[in-house]
Amino acid sequence: MVTTEWEPFYASTLEAGGVVTDIVASAFEREGYQTTIEWYPWLRAMKLVENGGADMVMGAYYSEERSRLYHFSDPFFNIDIGLIALKETGISQYEDLKALTPYKIGVNRGWAYTEEFDSANFLNKEYAMNQILVTRMLFARRVDMIAASLAVFQHETNRLRYHNSSEVVVLSPLLDSKPLHLMFSRKNPDHLKLANDFNRGLAKIRADGSYGRILAKHGF
Repeated sequence: MVTTEWEPFYASTLEAGGVVTDIVASAFEREGYQTTIEWYPWLRAMKLVENGGADMVMGAYYSEERSRLYHFSDPFFNIDIGLIALKETGISQYEDLKALTPYKIGVNRGWAYTEEFDSANFLNKEYAMNQILVTRMLFARRVDMIAASLAVFQHETNRLRYHNSSEVVVLSPLLDSKPLHLMFSRKNPDHLKLANDFNRGLAKIRADGSYGRILAKHGF
């Protein structure tokens, strides 16, 4: 299993690899699997799985484009995704994406936000390689707003010494509340069995309360 570092959800520095890693490992354990995880840049992790170099990517959003390359598990954790703007821009809500054309928007290269947002080529998007850099772009005034997980943005902002969330506003409405999945390599002949076993284990930990205890353990 491969993925990237994405605090506060999953990272090598977090207890048990973070809440998402703990959920995935526990679900697989119910079906008799022991999981191992390796950490890579996101695009490299996806390419490894696409080419059959690893069994699955942990913690991915669904998109139709991705579904042609990978087999998806059932959803197992939700992420609120929104647009976070500097208050000085004077915007707090928007009717549709076309209303955002005057603004420069920071995004994470290689990430899927929503089908509509990702395909909105009329938007002025500024790309960075990870969420830390996207957050820093916002506070450096290189962009007017960013697209991000709200929890990740708050986590990254807390690590910045000279900035805080009072400088920004979360635009209404949110882009989405997006579920995370495992993406299995279609090059692995056992990918359907792995996915079905994970889904079955996930249902078991939800049913007996283990899932809720994992969330509470990690502060979610």
